[in-house]
Amino acid sequence: MESLKDKVLIPQEELSKPNDLTVLKNFWYGIEHSSNVSIKPKTISFMGHDLVLYRGSEGQIIALDGRCVHRGTELAAGWVEGNCIHCPYHGWRYEANGTCSHIPANQLGASIPIRAKLRSYKVQEKYDLVWLFWGDLPVEDCPEIPPLNEFQQKGWRSVQGEFTWDGHYTRVIANTIDMAHAPFVHASAFGRKEAPAVPSYKLEAGEWSGSGFINFDTKPAYSLKLILGTDHPSGVFRATFYMPNITRVDLQFGKFQFVLFLLHIPVNATKTITKWLHIRNFVTTPLADYFMRRDVVKTFVQDNEAVKIQAGAAPYDLTTDIHAPSDALELAYRKFFNRAAEMGWIS
Repeated sequence: MESLKDKVLIPQEELSKPNDLTVLKNFWYGIEHSSNVSIKPKTISFMGHDLVLYRGSEGQIIALDGRCVHRGTELAAGWVEGNCIHCPYHGWRYEANGTCSHIPANQLGASIPIRAKLRSYKVQEKYDLVWLFWGDLPVEDCPEIPPLNEFQQKGWRSVQGEFTWDGHYTRVIANTIDMAHAPFVHASAFGRKEAPAVPSYKLEAGEWSGSGFINFDTKPAYSLKLILGTDHPSGVFRATFYMPNITRVDLQFGKFQFVLFLLHIPVNATKTITKWLHIRNFVTTPLADYFMRRDVVKTFVQDNEAVKIQAGAAPYDLTTDIHAPSDALELAYRKFFNRAAEMGWIS
């Protein structure tokens, strides 16, 4: 039977030379927290593309290419009226569908160039996050936004934040689902350097997702020290990815559980921004939110030290790297990436 690697549309000679600006298409990308989008336009950088987000007259989010077609001016420096955005340089006005409808410098009766149009993007809001469809197929023929059942569920408390990484998004994704790095990268916190072996785990695969979990002996750090005290129950760590840029981490210590839901936005070849939700079923008072945010950031700071010293994007060719059994989940992500590439879902 023909292997996945043999069927990938990327030429074989290029498999070991990944394009660090490559992203998958025909997926929903989580790109921002809903609360960060208002009538004041803002730029989102997405793997070398500038997009502009703003809210229209009915509060709906509008997403367009982020630079004026006239002179490449950043539209987020302009202003919004109704559903339209105006360029700050020459006042060109763009409708919500991206069409330029007014050029102030034109004399009466002058035509607007037919090519004076920005690309518009489908967007939706879910889990207080903004999701942008990046692709060219009908949305109904593509994967849906993954579930997050704990969000706004009774007995759970959510906090949000963002973190900037010094590395390629594929490396960030791999880090957040990696089963083996904690004893070394997080040795000063919750990692147990004296017990680095990773138990065997079963890989659970969905149509465009993968998940695995392990049991481990608890070494509480940060705020969990105060919550768990000296009676440390064994922990359960579950890592999940959803194509193309979403990972989820579940940690359970007895009755205490929390979820990290992470959207990894590819900015360019060496920068990734993660928009995250931390959802917990313990100490649900808002007074604890500061400490939960602090704990997440402390962990990411340690992880970033490992991410930024890795070389570029994760290679397409699975034989380029050497792998261990604990890498099964990351390998599953790479195989799904190659599957999408085989289908032509790559840009």
